[in-house]
Amino acid sequence: MGDPQSLKDLSKDLLHLFNEASASFADVVLKCESFTVPVHKNILAARSPVFSAMFKNDMRESQEKTVDISDIGISVLRVMLVYIYTGNTEDINMSNAQDLLYAAEKYQLMRLKKVCAEYLKSNASDQNVLNLLVLGDLHDQDLRDFAVNFICYKVAEFSVLENTEEWKRLQTEKPSLAMEILISLVKAREKKVKDLTYFKISDPTPTPKGFNFGQQRGFGYGQQEKS
Repeated sequence: MGDPQSLKDLSKDLLHLFNEASASFADVVLKCESFTVPVHKNILAARSPVFSAMFKNDMRESQEKTVDISDIGISVLRVMLVYIYTGNTEDINMSNAQDLLYAAEKYQLMRLKKVCAEYLKSNASDQNVLNLLVLGDLHDQDLRDFAVNFICYKVAEFSVLENTEEWKRLQTEKPSLAMEILISLVKAREKKVKDLTYFKISDPTPTPKGFNFGQQRGFGYGQQEKS
């Protein structure tokens, strides 16, 4: 078993290597927005199967020293790179978790993807659950299932969602997914009614009907005395 302090030191040293990459043996540059980020091929290839294939085969990126990153923002890219170099996920927050989950799937960083999904689940709310549903539908089945369950059992009233722009957009852009939600809501309500009915039927507590304590105990209350 590895020494925890040694692992911390290694993570710290690799973070320093990333932060000082422009002067520390960097051999490729990632271009994102108007920024350039010097990095090390070996580290990226060791951590990501996608980067490994990119740098190993006859792809353009393996011949050139620049890789264009156009589908995520620079702040998300930096958080992803810190994870690649150090394994650190402390910089995940609600402003970057969704984009970071997408990036983690794209570059096959499966632990990072799982951490992002769990973070989003723990911060799910009526206000963001439809966004989580769409994100899960695209990139993470478990997150998708979680969002469906949240809508069916955690949202107090569906009217909270049905008047939002997110729901209207879902109906337009993903009608089959919107229909699945409606069907799931109906099934959830039927289950609630069934469970409630079963509870009432199976409740062993008798319902008092004209209960007379004295008569039940044979104490003679309410009875005429014999002369």
